[in-house]
Amino acid sequence: MLYKINDIPLRYKFLLIYFLCVLIPILTINLLFFHQNSAHVRIREEDNVRKSFERATGELLAMIEESVELSLSISADASLYEALDRTYPTPAEFYETYNNVLRDKLKRYVYAYSNISEIAVYTANPTIENGGNYHRLSDDPFFSALFDRLERSGENFMVVAYIDTSLLTPTKRISVISRMDMFRLYSDYEKYLKIDLNIGKIASILDREKDIVLLRLIDDENRIVVSGLPSETQSLQMVGFVEPKNAMVMTLGETGFAKGWKVVGIPDDRRIEALMSNARRFVLWLTVATTVIPTLLIFVILRSYHDRIQKLARHMKKIKNGQFELIELREDRDEIGGLIRSFNTMAGKINSLINDVYKLEIRQKSLELERVRAEINMLQSQMNPHFLFNTLNALYVVCTKRGYLEATEIVRNLSLLLRRMISFTDDLVPLSEEIHFTEMYLRIEKFRFGDRFNYEFQIDPQAASCLVPKMSIQPLVENACKHGLQMAKGAGKISVEARLTDRELEIYVRDDGVGMNRDALERLLSSLKSDDYGHGHVGIRNVYRRLELFYGENIRFLAQSEPGKGTTIGFGIPIERLEVIAST
Repeated sequence: MLYKINDIPLRYKFLLIYFLCVLIPILTINLLFFHQNSAHVRIREEDNVRKSFERATGELLAMIEESVELSLSISADASLYEALDRTYPTPAEFYETYNNVLRDKLKRYVYAYSNISEIAVYTANPTIENGGNYHRLSDDPFFSALFDRLERSGENFMVVAYIDTSLLTPTKRISVISRMDMFRLYSDYEKYLKIDLNIGKIASILDREKDIVLLRLIDDENRIVVSGLPSETQSLQMVGFVEPKNAMVMTLGETGFAKGWKVVGIPDDRRIEALMSNARRFVLWLTVATTVIPTLLIFVILRSYHDRIQKLARHMKKIKNGQFELIELREDRDEIGGLIRSFNTMAGKINSLINDVYKLEIRQKSLELERVRAEINMLQSQMNPHFLFNTLNALYVVCTKRGYLEATEIVRNLSLLLRRMISFTDDLVPLSEEIHFTEMYLRIEKFRFGDRFNYEFQIDPQAASCLVPKMSIQPLVENACKHGLQMAKGAGKISVEARLTDRELEIYVRDDGVGMNRDALERLLSSLKSDDYGHGHVGIRNVYRRLELFYGENIRFLAQSEPGKGTTIGFGIPIERLEVIAST
């Protein structure tokens, strides 16, 4: 594979680096950002729609429940019952009772409750006079039919929507009607209470959310009673409603007084589309900015390399034909400038030597001629390695400048890791050195896994100087990476803990990976003393054997695991053995 890459011309290598390392990653990142941002916008708007819908529905239900509570309060007034159930011989006697008892009974509630527009009582008592808040049922067939509907329903309360034509101007009303039968002592005549809700207040609740969702109040006959659109609310017609596919529906009551009433919300798709359009424009401009500017910078930088290398290559081809021309370019301070200086020096010297050869052919003996030719051959043989070395060095610097710093750091850690492995001569090393050795390994694994992997160390300072067998922690960490985290979905973490207690030095390696079931854990423990290396977990077996070699039966080896929660592998070295080893 490396040889095929070496055969690609430098221009195409630069283009390949640009497309694979700049253009495609930028476009991919911006595309992912757009999809993520779009998803967040849609989720946020759907949440706003839901909250607006629930807020409006809750306020409407609160208005109705407030009217029901007011109905119960009015129905508990015994003096009102007594005045309405009394038989009045003359209209004058009724008006006297009206002035003394009935006049302000209901008006004070209208003033106190802003959600109510009117309160009226209808009675079958033929001796009362129509007027104010009190009406005879016999004089109003429409409301008699309305109250008959309440009786047939079997409910104590009912919410109804209708067009009141008893006034000079027909008016749309939403009323809470109820029977007044709380006192049997005053039950000679049927009595009903009607509380009219403030439709303007209902319309303002629905209209307040129209920028997010269009709301409509639908009655039990599936008619639009009040709407977030003022034109539908102001119309006296209560037309049938056809529910769209994208409608949100919330009932005001499955049973009881508000049975069949519901609030229907239709989200304003234009708002979501406008937000999505803004997100698309932002991502588009971001893509243009993050693509054009780096492209121009990379073009300028790479052109400075490519043009000079091309010119250098052309002059080197001329050398094959015996044309030793100098490169007419400014000799800059970078690596390409160094190559041009070396080439010009070489070409000038070769040209000078060739002239000397021609003169020596006339004046000197063949021995001197051969000496000059040998010197020419020597210079020519030095040219190609020098050129290739400087060219590779230039490409390395270019790659470093392009941002491969993480790879450089990993290579450096790997170099230190290998050098440290070779330099270990003692079987026992301080715990701090073993931890440092393990940390270099984890940095390399962190480069492989990226955000899917993290690690931490919890080292007791008193334990740092204790001597432990070399390569006793790193294989456990490597096993956790390989068997615990690589097979897990999502981010993982490895924790290395060392603490010195009164009895022993305890060292644990934990991961939150896939874990093992009880059978797999038992197979692992049984394989520690087995000589068959076909069972896997060679690193754990080697650690156990080394610990057993140094400490015999005194070593305490621990292995715990639970599926889906991770695995803990550790060991404990008795404090007595640590003291003996430290003293030798």
